[in-house]
Amino acid sequence: MEWYKQLYYGDKPKYPIGLAYTTSDRFEGAAIVGIFKISDSHDYRVTVYCFGEDTSMLQEALLRTNRIKWNSPESTIFFTAIPEKLLPVVQRCVSGQGFGIVQTENIVYQWKTPDHLNSLNYSCPPEVRVAPLGLEHVELIRKNWSNLPASAEYIETLIKHNINLGVYSRATGELCAWVLCNEFCALTMMHTMENHRRKGYAQLLCNAMSERLLRAGIIARAVVMEENRPSLKLFESHKFRSSRDFFIYVLAMPRRAVDSGQWEI
Repeated sequence: MEWYKQLYYGDKPKYPIGLAYTTSDRFEGAAIVGIFKISDSHDYRVTVYCFGEDTSMLQEALLRTNRIKWNSPESTIFFTAIPEKLLPVVQRCVSGQGFGIVQTENIVYQWKTPDHLNSLNYSCPPEVRVAPLGLEHVELIRKNWSNLPASAEYIETLIKHNINLGVYSRATGELCAWVLCNEFCALTMMHTMENHRRKGYAQLLCNAMSERLLRAGIIARAVVMEENRPSLKLFESHKFRSSRDFFIYVLAMPRRAVDSGQWEI
């Protein structure tokens, strides 16, 4: 199989953070496999898409690629935002490679286009300031997000290469809330510390991040767990559109690890 390769970048153009592979040089007839991997890590984040109804090329691409070390007992594969119709393809590939599915989550895709830029109107409360995150915040973010393998390395990479924002107390310098952009420039890991909730900091971050992305000509987007009603309401209140289609997160690990229950999610 011949692959067509495309680098993709974060907020800093000199540093590619991922690869997209297609099975054709024409997108309308291609299957696409996007792979994000941190150097020296066994943690893969993979997204797939197929423009046509025939998914055989996509399945072959996943099964035959040597960009994913399927034979490593330490590998974890996190399929991100998979269209619901492609879930059977992912399930067949995972099973065929001796992996098991640990977790699946339904998500809703939401977005706002650059023509909404002029409608943004917000102010920062006087007791806080908005500024980028630093690497000293990696462990705090990880503790409030995920225990998955390589989570800390993943967060560090996003802070280094992508747009991110935190809300800081002017009096103490404490980080009160934050939001990052993932490898596809979608808002992720938005969180407000418990003692700072109901102060409007999530709304502040949503507006501030949307403004930065839209001014750069980037669609402001978010992927939200279906059961996370507060976040869905937050983005809807800020005029984000919602897809009618469901997307799915799938976490897969080697069958031996799944059966032994060695991973704590």
